[in-house]
Amino acid sequence: MYRKYQDGKLEELEANKNNLSIENYEKAKQSITEKSCLCVGLANASYLENNIKIKGQDQGVVICPGPNMAYFDQEVSLSKMVQHIYGNTNVLRNTNRPHFFVKELKMYIDYLKNDIQAIGNEINNAKTKKLESFKNNLLEGIAYYQKLFINIPDFETIKKEMMSQFEYYKNELETIEIPRLEIA
Repeated sequence: MYRKYQDGKLEELEANKNNLSIENYEKAKQSITEKSCLCVGLANASYLENNIKIKGQDQGVVICPGPNMAYFDQEVSLSKMVQHIYGNTNVLRNTNRPHFFVKELKMYIDYLKNDIQAIGNEINNAKTKKLESFKNNLLEGIAYYQKLFINIPDFETIKKEMMSQFEYYKNELETIEIPRLEIA
């Protein structure tokens, strides 16, 4: 249902394309296609299963495959996937993958970079403050996890690699410059 609404909005935007600057067109398109929270779509399956009226916008059922889906590179039977889930077999060919804390950190850094790029020339003090706060929160999070993992006796097999990855992303994050309003 939401996809149909989104397609209609995109058609409407396309019809008015000549009345907008390229920049405003791209921003409007981005706001239409911006990702939304999965909570409603994930909950809708249980509403439908139990014949409960869906509140708000009926956007259908959403399936959330999770970030580890990127590491699956082959089709497998349901039986084999169930065996994989329960640890009886492994269907992943590539076993070298980052810990989910590291993967999530990289996703946040990419998000920050995209946010900075999307601002373009429309920087103001509020946006600068928001971006600086986001960056500082990431740096604090890295410090927290470095301290947490160094003091936990578990994770010995992956601790050194994780610490190295945290340090790598900390250095990358420190090189990201937050745009500031230029005062003439």
